[in-house]
Amino acid sequence: MPRARRLLAALLITLATPVLAEEQAATKEGDEGAAEKKARPTLEWYGYIKLDASWDESLIDSGNFARWAASPSLINEHSHVNLTARQTRFGLRVVAPDRGTLRLTARIESDFYGGGAENKNSLQLRHAYVQLEWPQRELSLIAGQTSDVVSPLVPSTLNYTVAWWAGNIGYRRPQVRLTRNVKLSDSGAVVLAAALSRTIGDDFGSAEPGDSGADSGVPTVQVRAARRWATGELGLSGHWGSENLREAREDPQLKVDSWSVNLDLALRLSARLSLKAEAWSGENLDDYFGGIGQGVNFAQGEAITASGGWAALAFKPRSGLEIGVGAGLDDPDDENLPSGARARNFAVWANAVWELWAGLEVGGELSSWQTDYLGLVDGSSLRAQTSLTYSF
Repeated sequence: MPRARRLLAALLITLATPVLAEEQAATKEGDEGAAEKKARPTLEWYGYIKLDASWDESLIDSGNFARWAASPSLINEHSHVNLTARQTRFGLRVVAPDRGTLRLTARIESDFYGGGAENKNSLQLRHAYVQLEWPQRELSLIAGQTSDVVSPLVPSTLNYTVAWWAGNIGYRRPQVRLTRNVKLSDSGAVVLAAALSRTIGDDFGSAEPGDSGADSGVPTVQVRAARRWATGELGLSGHWGSENLREAREDPQLKVDSWSVNLDLALRLSARLSLKAEAWSGENLDDYFGGIGQGVNFAQGEAITASGGWAALAFKPRSGLEIGVGAGLDDPDDENLPSGARARNFAVWANAVWELWAGLEVGGELSSWQTDYLGLVDGSSLRAQTSLTYSF
């Protein structure tokens, strides 16, 4: 009997072995599948739908948004009405699984100011980058297209251009950026950032690929150092790049530098009141939206020097309501400008944004624009704008 029982047990084990092996394999596959599913990145859509309506007392370039007031010497004065949904924006944030010492995130964002007919708007790439963060070292690396390191602040305006060409400089461009936070004993920090970015210049219609920025053969260097404390941040930044103007001047040796020195301040004055401001000076800043869109005097083959800045206050009297006022100035050096050029651009604005309910906001803004010209009649205009925005 004992021998029979041993034989029966051996037979059962033999028969059960494939089943157990299959169950173990299935369990392993299930664990690997669960681990793989857990390791997938998380995706988060965001954005808003925005309708802007504006009325200009006299013509403002470029209509849907304000850059400067046109000179009556160039176009007859008349009022203008615009209605657009181009600023509608959508984006995607990607967060990879936490690796402990390393965090990996990514972002892509677009709006519809890429051109096209008013009812057939084209997409425009705003941001597209990957970011690596080492939290323990407070170090991060960005590779892709995003905002400039220099002059990082923007005022809160309904106007799409946030005072570009009217005192605010800095845009977005492809870059590789390294940022380091250095904590201080008083709970504050020093923020250090450096980037190599694409030098974007002018395309002179040559059959050869590239533009005057790419033709320089070197990237643009951008750096910033800032002191951060509990109620604010003060930063000093600058950039240097070069453009090769051979196509414009038929001179293969002619290069013009682009550079800037910038100060930025963000300060929380109270629980409801905050201040932002920037000041800058530099040369050949049209691709940074300085110099009122004028970077080089091609007749002379010289860079245009310009200085400017802006300041804005934001007040939140209660939840869901924000009131803002601000002003900006862009002032190129007249000695660098050709006749008919824009010599000075000043804008002042006041706005209010009210949240009707979660995600739905209505806004109103009144702004005044004064643009001086060399040898032409100066331009001025009053602009009234309203918007309806639903964020998601």
